[in-house]
Amino acid sequence: MHSRIFHQHPSIVTVALGITFIAITNDLLPSRMGVQAWTYNYTTDPPLTWESARSYCREHFTDIVAIQNKAEIAYLNKELPRNRGYYWIGIRKVEGKWTWVGTKKVLTPEAENWATGEPNDLGDGQDCVEIYIKRELDMAKWNDENCMKKKGAICYTASCSKESCSQFGECVETIGDFTCSCHLGFEGPRCERAVVCGPVQSPEQGSVDCLHTFGENAYNSSCQVRCNAGFQLQRAAQLLCLATGQWDQQTPSCQAVKCPAVSGAPGGGSMNCSHPFAPHSFTSTCEFRCDEGFLLQGAQRTECDTTGQWTQPTPTCTVVTCDPLVPSGVDATCENPLGASSYNSTCSFSCKTGHTLTGPLRLTCLASGTWSAVAPVCEVVRCGQLNATLNGKLRCEDPLKKFSYSSTCWLDCDSGFILKGSNSTFCSARGQWSHALPICQAIECPAVSDAPTGGGMNCSHPIAPHSFNSSCEFKCDDGFLLQGARRIDCSHTGQWTPKAPTCKAVVCGPVRSPEQGSVDCLHTFGENTYNSSCQVRCNAGFQLQGAAQLLCLATGQWDQQTPSCQAVECPAVSGAPSGDVNCSHPIAPYSFTSTCEFRCDEGFLLQGFPRTECNATGQWNHPAPTCTVRERSLGAAMIMYTAVGAASALGLLGLIGLVLLARRLAKKASSSKDDMLWNTGINPVFEDR
Repeated sequence: MHSRIFHQHPSIVTVALGITFIAITNDLLPSRMGVQAWTYNYTTDPPLTWESARSYCREHFTDIVAIQNKAEIAYLNKELPRNRGYYWIGIRKVEGKWTWVGTKKVLTPEAENWATGEPNDLGDGQDCVEIYIKRELDMAKWNDENCMKKKGAICYTASCSKESCSQFGECVETIGDFTCSCHLGFEGPRCERAVVCGPVQSPEQGSVDCLHTFGENAYNSSCQVRCNAGFQLQRAAQLLCLATGQWDQQTPSCQAVKCPAVSGAPGGGSMNCSHPFAPHSFTSTCEFRCDEGFLLQGAQRTECDTTGQWTQPTPTCTVVTCDPLVPSGVDATCENPLGASSYNSTCSFSCKTGHTLTGPLRLTCLASGTWSAVAPVCEVVRCGQLNATLNGKLRCEDPLKKFSYSSTCWLDCDSGFILKGSNSTFCSARGQWSHALPICQAIECPAVSDAPTGGGMNCSHPIAPHSFNSSCEFKCDDGFLLQGARRIDCSHTGQWTPKAPTCKAVVCGPVRSPEQGSVDCLHTFGENTYNSSCQVRCNAGFQLQGAAQLLCLATGQWDQQTPSCQAVECPAVSGAPSGDVNCSHPIAPYSFTSTCEFRCDEGFLLQGFPRTECNATGQWNHPAPTCTVRERSLGAAMIMYTAVGAASALGLLGLIGLVLLARRLAKKASSSKDDMLWNTGINPVFEDR
């Protein structure tokens, strides 16, 4: 819904597009170029964003509303209906400042109408302003709001036009009317005339020159007051017509220029002055002269000019001076009645110690500024020339002349050399040096000891043995490595730099004893170093596999790999026919410490030792035994008879008797046989009887 509000006489008009206008009008005075009215217009349907609201207002009216005073705010709050979304007004943040978009003027503090706690800039983009119409809290106050929100819009149609006020005033809208606010310095209903100040009168001995911007002696007119030559202004020279109709100050006056009073005749001279108008005023003149023996310093005549300054400063009369007497080595005793080395001064001379006088003993300063004769001179006593010695530089201090009285010379030795003799000599008043110059002798380093063990040394001595600039180079023999610098030099400090190196024997890795063996080493230059030799031996029952001796070479490697110890082997053993063998091998098959045990099948007898062991020489400690057929005894026959069987009891008893008899006989026979076998070295095998 769109409505238009005038100030009085409400009427309702309906137009196309379904938009309803409510107009309240207020006719302007006839003097305001006919009937005019400043109108408010509002719309609530549809709700609009701030940009849409302003575009709508500018399309159909003048612009979105610009509120100029609290009366307008009260009027709008009274006449506009309550709208749930409230209304946009013509304030927006421009470059960080709240600005009336219609006039592009920044909102002033006194014109602010913010609600409590506003503007708070909550959220994003609260750069536009709404007004709370008929809201219970903060009624008719303003709130900053997001410009994309949709609200009602308040537009206005202006009553001011370009012709309403002159160029020196601003048209101010009021409810149903306007007034002209005149710029500073202008007045009238339409600000059409400038404020006028009174005329400016020319001062005596002066003139006035005015510039009128808006009319004679009107606002912003300026007048420049000038005085004639020889006169000066009292107060400021320029006047300005203010907006109050008054000049910013009174018209100044012109007074005659005066020069400072002349202090009087200069010392040693006189002065004569003339004052045509008044003492020390414009056109006054003064002339100066000096007495004999004095010179005029400055202009002879001066005049008071139009600026109140003398054309020349007051001169002075200075006494004539002669050039100062400063002959070399001369002592002068002078009398100066008018100043040092000035007119009528006299000086007597003598020479200082170490000098001789040539010339007059007394001089007088004349009025011409010259001495009565040529000044004497004192020649300094000279000593003979000194020359630097070898490997040194001569350094002298000559207060007067080179190699003259009071000269002192030193000899500075070059780096690596030291002084032998007195360090300084002094030229005396008799022209003789106090001491002979010293000499510079090369600094000595400690004598280098013999070449390092396992190496050699070659030294060079350009100046003297083991002295400054001497050098020694070192080289190590095969099997040795240089530890340190290859070359050392005798420095200016008397020390060899760097320290002398050493030759360190090359080190081979350690030789580890083989399993079942040992190592015995001979070290010539240190443990496992070059030329060390190691002998490897195996334990009893083991034999060496590889070279028995190792030598540490110059390359840091042993000439052979460490050998190993392998167990001694015996011939393989097999079981005898009609028997078997059982062997044990702790180290390797049929090697040192292996053992074998033998047995014969049933019915056979073991002929030899039943056990043998492989010894450290690779031999069995006993030969392998044999198995022989066992002979049958009477007991065996009786057993066979029993196997055939005897059925009768008598037969059985007879058989038992035979068995007992057979055993006794067999035991006796066996005992005799065993004795025979032990005597022959054959180990008998006992049969279970």
